[in-house]
Amino acid sequence: MTRRLIATADDFGDTPGVNAAVLKAYREGILRFASLMVLRPAAAEASAIARDNPGLGVGLHLELCADSPEKAGARYFFSPGARAGLDGEIRAQIEALLKLGVKPTHLDGHINVHVHPVVFPAVCRLAREYGIPRVRLPAEEWEALKGFPGAESPGAALLAGVFGAMGAWVGGAAEGLERPRSWGLLRSGLMKEDYALWLIGRLPEGTTEMYFHPTTDPALRATDAPAPSHQSTTELETLLSPKVRRALEERGVELVSRPS
Repeated sequence: MTRRLIATADDFGDTPGVNAAVLKAYREGILRFASLMVLRPAAAEASAIARDNPGLGVGLHLELCADSPEKAGARYFFSPGARAGLDGEIRAQIEALLKLGVKPTHLDGHINVHVHPVVFPAVCRLAREYGIPRVRLPAEEWEALKGFPGAESPGAALLAGVFGAMGAWVGGAAEGLERPRSWGLLRSGLMKEDYALWLIGRLPEGTTEMYFHPTTDPALRATDAPAPSHQSTTELETLLSPKVRRALEERGVELVSRPS
């Protein structure tokens, strides 16, 4: 087996700055996939970029809440009405992406709310119906993160535990779909060059996704904490980094591209 990397940008379509970053990172860096938010104001511009760059794989970044995923999760657990409308919400966003002229290569979710035990089976069911081959299930990042300076925090450990438990609970729903290990959750908004290099040095055999939140907006830069949106020029710099590209080459990592 070989090591393969799927490099993805989330929040495509959110703002012109994110769209510009996706285009730049695709044309000049290692980015090969982006996840598009069809409900956001720059979605039409993002779809035009996708159509003009057919080598860029674009999937749906499902949006079931703008923030507070725990509240959305409680709603789907305890509200029969919310559960009844879930398939319709997901289907509407898939259909909106298709109407924008984009055939989705994958499906994931804003703030990873799609991993919720009520939501994920519906996501997988509709992915199979629409022929979307890949879904995201964040997994296995904690072992790779260990030893990175300052990263082994109680918060990261808790997050890894919660998503590990949810993944074990719902993983069977993804039968028949691609579900590579996915990294980016535990340092969301802080996918800096040094962390990306750390992860590349620990890539196991097989396919791994690393996801980022790049933007060209100069007001958004990661410091010791992520920007409020988790979007940053810092993560764009990671995707453009010659050191990152060289590390992939030296490790013999194949950069996954959209199937032709």
